[in-house]
Amino acid sequence: MPLASANQSQLIRSSQKDEYYQTYLRNNANEAFQTLAGSKRWLDWRKEIELLSDLTYYGLTTFSGYQTLGEEYVNIIQVDPSRRRIPSRARRGLFVLCYAFLPYLLDKVLVCLENELEGGHQHCRGARQQQAASRPWSLESWLRRWMQKAVGLLSEPQRRVCLPAVFVLQQGLTLLHRLHVALFYISGSFYHLSKRAAGIRYLHVLAVRRDDGTIRSSYRLLGVVSFLQLLITVCLQLNNFRQRQRAKQEWKLCRRLTASPQHTQSSGSRAARCILCLEERRHSTSTPCGHLFCWECITEWCNTKAECPLCREKFQPHRLVYLRNYS
Repeated sequence: MPLASANQSQLIRSSQKDEYYQTYLRNNANEAFQTLAGSKRWLDWRKEIELLSDLTYYGLTTFSGYQTLGEEYVNIIQVDPSRRRIPSRARRGLFVLCYAFLPYLLDKVLVCLENELEGGHQHCRGARQQQAASRPWSLESWLRRWMQKAVGLLSEPQRRVCLPAVFVLQQGLTLLHRLHVALFYISGSFYHLSKRAAGIRYLHVLAVRRDDGTIRSSYRLLGVVSFLQLLITVCLQLNNFRQRQRAKQEWKLCRRLTASPQHTQSSGSRAARCILCLEERRHSTSTPCGHLFCWECITEWCNTKAECPLCREKFQPHRLVYLRNYS
């Protein structure tokens, strides 16, 4: 039986077919759970149901030593780095855990860490306590207790530094995935990070096609273009970050200048306060929902979370309105 390395188009078609059947399994599992347990409990456990569906799909196929439906569709088989044997059970188990469980765990950890770093807001705290009461023995509850202990050891300045770091880490994971896809287009192996970690490659169980070289060359060109696009995106994000930092320093200087004793005495004793800094509101800025904050406070808030701190309405930072000549 002739065997050849699977090219990029075969790996992508196989992955798309697997995603189709995974989505079908998830939808049926969600529908069944919602019917049996009700909408409220389904909303609390929907991510765990999707995780269980993915583990079931790959547990019955890859981990058990069988082809997935996508692999069978394009006639490819998994092999270890030697390309002479099928992957061991340990490699297959590592792939399933990295593909299904690790993204779920990372999402839970980052969300819990972000919520605890913002734990000073009563609205967030009340929502988290209510959710924890409904799921007292879930992984999220255990992570939240562990995060509370860890964040409790940090000072307030350290929390301000860690909160943007969480956002940078989330963006970094997205950029890492895009970089990996670009490398896949160029090299033609390891479409998923989890398969690179497990060292699982693919062979095509048919004769080599005449246009295989053309397909690989086309995907290499796509990989180079994707890599250049990623490089431009990173440069733009770094430039945007530097501009925000510069604007932040300028507004801090402006606030110090306007916070002189004469200016303070001229202000009314009943001046409105900003709920973020709990000080007299300066350079009043309105969100699309109509709530008012200091310009510096709300822009810094939007750097990590694009929503109103009061009513949680989502909005894009460019929709903030700086109110000139507003007393």
